[in-house]
Amino acid sequence: MAIHKIHTKHINLADVCALKILDLSLNKIGNTGAASMGPCLHNMEQLILFRCEIGSEGVEKLCDGVKKLTKPLKILDLSWNKIGNTGAATLSPCLHNMEELILWECGIGSEGVEKLCDGVKKLRKPLKILDLTDNKIGNTGAASLSPCLHNMEQLILRECEIGSEGVEKLCDGVKKLRKPMELLNLSENWLTDESTESLAQCVHNINFLQVWANRFTEAGKNLIRSKSRGKVEFY
Repeated sequence: MAIHKIHTKHINLADVCALKILDLSLNKIGNTGAASMGPCLHNMEQLILFRCEIGSEGVEKLCDGVKKLTKPLKILDLSWNKIGNTGAATLSPCLHNMEELILWECGIGSEGVEKLCDGVKKLRKPLKILDLTDNKIGNTGAASLSPCLHNMEQLILRECEIGSEGVEKLCDGVKKLRKPMELLNLSENWLTDESTESLAQCVHNINFLQVWANRFTEAGKNLIRSKSRGKVEFY
């Protein structure tokens, strides 16, 4: 799919407001451009703003629009924008008006994850997907996610610098779920066989577990497989 670069001053907001899907990836719209979209969100189903040089201020303006929606966005993708912990905190009170939130490499740490989870816990309907790939949330951030797992169907934590301590806390939450998670992706983290016992105790409550590119031995992999009722992917 070809991606065409545009400038915000050339955007006709009347045309934008008629779109169901708007993908402005790799355009330098910044905070000003993000703020311009706030009034148009009511007619959109998917908004993709990958690498658009948006910061926390732009996210705040977007969220003002999201909070007013009468029908949730299906997808909001803010990947590769440096929104940081402040932007994550701003997203928290508008999570009820989106189904999938994609936040690849947004400079979010454990503090931002904690704020996001405050919002997730209050949802009446679970998020379909929360994707935090390549945010360095570490064990502390993983622990913050544990009490809100019941309110998300798929959680993607690739390249998040999570180790055995974080996995243990996550698995404590997974074990308590009344309904299995559809997907948990812990690929490309710092997991070793020290994590396999925790995963073995909760994998029965995960329909699809992805743990590519970690440091398990064959014995560790076999332990996880032996307890799984769904699908496990190591590669």
